[in-house]
Amino acid sequence: MPRSLALSLVLLAIGFPEARSQAAPQDTLPIRVLGIVVQGNRVTQERIILRELVFVEGDTMPTEDFYERLERGRQNLVNTGLFNTVVALPLFLDARSVIVEVTVNERWYLWPSVKFRLADPNFNTWWLTKDLSRVNYGLYLTKYNFRGMNETISAMVQFGYTKQFALRYKAPFIDREQRWGLSIGGAYLEQEEVTAATVENVRVLLKNPDGPNRTQRTADMELTLRRNHDVRHSWRLRWMNASVTDTITDVAIDYFDGPALSTQYFTLGYGLVWDRRDMRAFPRSGHFAEFRIDRYGLGLLEEASPDITTLYGTGKRWWRMADRFTLAVSVRGKATLGEPPYFVQEGLGYDHFVRGYEYYVVDGEHFILGKCNFIFQLVEPVVRRVESVPLEAFRTLYFALYMDLFADAGRVWDQRYAEVNFLEDRWLSGYGIGIDLVSSYDQVVRGEYTLNALGEHGFFLHFTQPF
Repeated sequence: MPRSLALSLVLLAIGFPEARSQAAPQDTLPIRVLGIVVQGNRVTQERIILRELVFVEGDTMPTEDFYERLERGRQNLVNTGLFNTVVALPLFLDARSVIVEVTVNERWYLWPSVKFRLADPNFNTWWLTKDLSRVNYGLYLTKYNFRGMNETISAMVQFGYTKQFALRYKAPFIDREQRWGLSIGGAYLEQEEVTAATVENVRVLLKNPDGPNRTQRTADMELTLRRNHDVRHSWRLRWMNASVTDTITDVAIDYFDGPALSTQYFTLGYGLVWDRRDMRAFPRSGHFAEFRIDRYGLGLLEEASPDITTLYGTGKRWWRMADRFTLAVSVRGKATLGEPPYFVQEGLGYDHFVRGYEYYVVDGEHFILGKCNFIFQLVEPVVRRVESVPLEAFRTLYFALYMDLFADAGRVWDQRYAEVNFLEDRWLSGYGIGIDLVSSYDQVVRGEYTLNALGEHGFFLHFTQPF
């Protein structure tokens, strides 16, 4: 029996008959946490759950502070992605003594699944051609919460547009104090069709019918440090080896470095994340900030290596103005020190883009991007139990629906390809309205109608949160 559960049972038995009451104490008195009881964790080890709470047994704090910590601990547990639902309830033994009861409903942790992913930057670009040859498919086996320690082991076999094989192991904690974490992995990739250039802000794709146009091998290791609940540090080391055919270098002389057909180098990076969102899948309040610096080329085992340093930063803020209204603002930017080869250059149009420009790629050395969202809750979050579902991990269903008014603006600075790309070195903007559907297992589907500064408009579909 867990020590905290035994403590609560003893207290209930010998001296606190009023413990069955959950009434709040007077605000003027401090609250002392006498015990923490965890329930519903059939797989997850109790210490993984206790790590996410922002108080421990024996802590004494003002009433207001206690309730803030109780809710923050619940949010931390939800954001681990391990649980369908988390309930944290105080069980008052008297006016200032409390036992906290944490009840979790665990998700399904073993996912053997068919991989089906589009090769284009987004669904909307692929929909222009509906070309099924530009689809990646394969098998993806992931074991979340391995050993009940929130570890992840994944293996991927992919065919189709890109042939890829990958393995990864990730442990959020490898020490007794649960502060240091480790991630290690590797991958092999082959592509017959490769993006060799960007002209008129559209990718120039070259295909080799006789075999792969590019092969790539990578291996990486990341060490993380989480001293408290909201701040994470990370240190990364990555090895890259890639080669292309002369079909690519005949068109893109600077794809790697001059006429080089292959490249090999190490990347060393550091990251800092400050994350205090109420719900990572679709935040309604809180903030998120991140800074990364990466050095490409360390002077070790190099071949046609990049000689650049990149700096990336983002800040995001959500204000819950009323029960149904949220205002969200984000700013992010990237700067490149040195002249990047085309192989590692990235601006807007992939992971980062101005809404309304989904059909364009705006490459460059530097970019800035701002987003503003006004979110109205159409259907408040609904949690339902469906007992007829045979597996417990799928019996809890979640659903919420939001309307989204938004405006984006961004700019890319490019000293090398601006002459053949009309969207470089100019401000881009997009405005529109959307519907956001959030469902179980952190799934988000967004449908947006957008007007951009070019006068173009249309409906776009996305499968991530707006930020």
